[in-house]
Amino acid sequence: LCLLVLHLFGNYSIASKSLRKTDFSSPDWVFAKLDGHPSIVDPCNIKTTDLEKYNQTNILSHLFSTTAFEKLSKVTLPYHRAFKKNDFINDEGVKQVSPKPNSFKFEKFIFDGFKYFDDLMLLEVEAKDEFAPIKAFNGTATPETALELYKKKYNL
Repeated sequence: LCLLVLHLFGNYSIASKSLRKTDFSSPDWVFAKLDGHPSIVDPCNIKTTDLEKYNQTNILSHLFSTTAFEKLSKVTLPYHRAFKKNDFINDEGVKQVSPKPNSFKFEKFIFDGFKYFDDLMLLEVEAKDEFAPIKAFNGTATPETALELYKKKYNL
C-alpha cells in the first residue's frame, strides 16, 4: 500500500520496491542510473570498485502508470538469452535431471524499458516483511516456504 501511495502522490511513471544489497558478490541485479536514466543491471557489468554504489537489489516488484505502459507498448525490448539446466521427461516417461545446461531460454525484461524514463521511485523494504521468492521445487525458495513466511507474518 505504501508503494502505491508514494507512486501516486509522487506522480512517478514507475515505482519499485528494493532490498538493500549487503553481499556484493551475489548475482542479484541492482538499480543504477545509466546515461542519466534508471536501469537495472547485472552486477557482473559493474566495475568491482563501484559495486558498493549500487546497493539496491531488484526484487521484481514494480508499479507502472498507465502512461508508462502506453509508452512501453511502443518500444521494442531486447531478448536476453541464457543457457540453462532443465529437468525433462524422457521417452519412457521418466523424469531426467540434467547434469549440465541443455536448453536455451529467451526472455524480455520489462525493466529494460526503464531507460525511456527520467526517474523512478524506489522504496527500500525489509526482506523478512516483503520478499519470499519462489524459484525452485525444493530448498529455501519454494511455494511452501513462501506460504510459511506469509502465514508466520500474519499469524495464520
